[in-house]
Amino acid sequence: MVICENSGIAEHDRNDSGRGIGMAAEDTSRAPSGGFSPITLSQMERVEAIRLASGNTLYALTFPTLFAWSAAERYEICLTDDAYVVRIGALGDDAYMFPCGAEEGKKRLIDALLPHGAPVFHCVRDEDRRFLEETYPERFLFTTCRDDYPYLYDRQAQVALAGKAYKGLRHQVNQGRAAARAWSVEALSAANVERAVAINREWARRRGEGGPADTAAAETALDHFEQLSMWGLLFQADGTDAAYVAGSFVTPEIYDVSFCKVLIAQCDCYVKWMLYKALPPEVTTVDSEEDMGLQGLRTHKLLRVPKELTRVWKGSFHA
Repeated sequence: MVICENSGIAEHDRNDSGRGIGMAAEDTSRAPSGGFSPITLSQMERVEAIRLASGNTLYALTFPTLFAWSAAERYEICLTDDAYVVRIGALGDDAYMFPCGAEEGKKRLIDALLPHGAPVFHCVRDEDRRFLEETYPERFLFTTCRDDYPYLYDRQAQVALAGKAYKGLRHQVNQGRAAARAWSVEALSAANVERAVAINREWARRRGEGGPADTAAAETALDHFEQLSMWGLLFQADGTDAAYVAGSFVTPEIYDVSFCKVLIAQCDCYVKWMLYKALPPEVTTVDSEEDMGLQGLRTHKLLRVPKELTRVWKGSFHA
């Protein structure tokens, strides 16, 4: 049974036509029974319970990420008892994240989508591709999405920075540490999160309109920092707020660096190194997300010596 909350839309949840997102008559005809609804905080517990039960560790499917990016990506969600699927409105009516949940629940959602179009699934892991190939043989075409591969780092290796492979990273960490006479670090909390918001806005102001488009998503996350059960750090350099890192726990062992903004040049690696040191002891892996095909960002992420890149595919249905 589909259990989608379609109980009302606030003004800021409306699209350009003035209709509630996902609530127009033409949209509900394209959805599984019950339809899609905007992503709201009330869904967090159920979404995370389904995801954790399924063992899916893609950061993109975690509730904090879905909530933070829901406006920019025009996400809508359909929740069932044991699975959920997210529509990516920014990519078109037939674009979805691959469903997350129990095997039968995922199949029910896909079966419900097929009569209404040719779905294109994003964030398809290797095991998801096998599921589609076995359940819908020769009905999906797959293309690799290198720009969307999440980078995973070994937490202890990133703290130790031992050996030749980490020589360049050690240099950048030391360079960042030397950029200020005194660094101080405190945990992000409701008491200081407004200072992180101010850093975020200053970072966006310096980049201008041509900068990365994640600052609005970051502010959404910071505005709901405690409700989303996020964790992060706030940095001062010589007594001035200089950087913040905010993220969430994909599992107790995996921490996702959702947003990191640094106002002092060439200090990013130092800030992240301090983050790795401060993480709870049970964390073994840090997810630094994808490089979006940006060459500078790719070079930076590779310099930091990932232990693994998670391969993801796009699966396009064809008749």
